[in-house]
Amino acid sequence: MNSPSSDIKAFAEQLLLETCKSHPMGYIPTLEWRRMPVTAGLAIYSKRTIALSHILMTEPDRVRITLLHEYAHLLAFHRAGRKGAGHGPAWRQAMQDLDLDPKVRHNYEVKRNKLRQEVVYHCKKCGTEIVRRRRLSIRRRYYHSECGGQIAFQVIRSVT
Repeated sequence: MNSPSSDIKAFAEQLLLETCKSHPMGYIPTLEWRRMPVTAGLAIYSKRTIALSHILMTEPDRVRITLLHEYAHLLAFHRAGRKGAGHGPAWRQAMQDLDLDPKVRHNYEVKRNKLRQEVVYHCKKCGTEIVRRRRLSIRRRYYHSECGGQIAFQVIRSVT
């Protein structure tokens, strides 16, 4: 599937226009459809764009929730500048203004990539093994939340 159905696309465009009228920002964001298998939508502040996943946007209710969530990001950024980026107070207020619950993540069924590796760390203080999917940045120090000991890289294990 390379693009959303014409009904879904028309619904999204109409909803965006109605939202711009009821909660104006001085511009109408561009609506893009992207192949995003896990991410439902993105607000791209610099381009004044809302990107929606044509894979996950299969029904009008999903489009409505996701599009308004991303519109709230642009609205918060418009109102508060850089402080409005993310899921902070400005975004939560924008969500409430749009009569939505300020919920950060969707719960749509998605097909995730298969886990290929585990990154193992150990706590230097208590010896606890900590397993992650990705490696932590080497530019920072990390501490075990339970004992306060420094966390050190141990090994990368293949998972088959």
